[in-house]
Formats: sequence, C-alpha cells, structure tokens
Amino acid sequence: MISPSTGGRVVRLPSSRPGRQPAKPPPPETAGGQNVVAIRLEPGESVSVNPAPAPEPAAGRREDFDFLGHTFYMASKELSAKLPFIGLTATEYDVWHTMLGAQLKGGIVLTTVIKLGERLGIGRKEAGEALAKFLDMGFMWLEKRGRYRINPRIAFWGSSVEQQRALALMPDSIPEIRLPEGEVRPPRRTRRPKLESL
Repeated sequence: MISPSTGGRVVRLPSSRPGRQPAKPPPPETAGGQNVVAIRLEPGESVSVNPAPAPEPAAGRREDFDFLGHTFYMASKELSAKLPFIGLTATEYDVWHTMLGAQLKGGIVLTTVIKLGERLGIGRKEAGEALAKFLDMGFMWLEKRGRYRINPRIAFWGSSVEQQRALALMPDSIPEIRLPEGEVRPPRRTRRPKLESL
C-alpha cells in the first residue's frame, strides 16, 4: 500500500519475466504539482493509493468555519460554564446575549437603553438595570452615549491582533472579572421571601 505524502499518480511497470532484464523504473518526475511513484507489480499483486491527509492551516492563517448566519465571535469557555452561577435573571440573560449578537468588529455595540428595551419588549428601567449590572461586573463598558464595548477578555469579534488592540484600550476602571467557584449551581430563588410578622 502506498500513501503519497502530497498526493500523486501511480505508474505501473511491466513485470519481470525469465530471460529478460528487469524493467528499470523511470526517473522521478513531477507532473502538475503531483509526485509520480513508480512501482513494479508481479502477477496477482495489487496496489491501492490513499489520498494524503488535509494539510494543517499555516500559523496565523484563519480556518474556514461554517456557522449559522456565516458569522461568529469568540468567547471565553470558562465564562460560559460559570454564567449560570452568577444568578442572572431571564431578562439579564436576554440583554447579555442581545449585546453579544449585536456587536460589531472590535466588540463595539451601538445601542441605547431605549432601543434595547424596544427590541426586547421591556421597559427602559428594566433594560437600564440589566445593563448597569454588566457594567458593574466588568462585562462591558460605556465608551460614550450609545456606544458600548464588550470586554475583549470575555468575547470578541475580530482577529487576535485586533483583540490585543482592544485590550490595550481597556480603561483602568474596569473591574477584574472574578468567576464564582463551585461545581453545582446555587438554587435559584423564584419567589420573594415573605416578611415575618412581628
């Protein structure tokens, strides 16, 4: 069995017969970028050729992915695993993923509290409180009115070089993100506790 490293074609040589000189293999050649491998088969023998494996992408070269919608961003796997432990409400989950999905190259999100509330069908106060929570946790920051930026250490849309540039632009006031510990999510409170009568 022959497995050419870069693909190729096989040239069959006539088998040697008694009284005849063995046929000499032709000199190595390259045709159309393929390696030519010469072999000699005896009666009853066979040969199979396996295609070469796909080459690994060169360093720094972006691979081709096929995601739904043909666009994607990179995100911290560790944060995704710990997100249920933070105790987000359903509205806060919606706000967070809406901001992630709306980000432009560089992690920039162009929106306002009013627009975000209208998109999710919630009030301005509710949308503002959810955004304020993510700002306090350092998940994003407000660059100016109507322009937010997702923390590039959490999620980023762009190249590694662009991420490094975004990291360099992070304000010193952004708190360090500390993920909760533990392997089991704390019980989620579904109802407000009743006040005990005095």
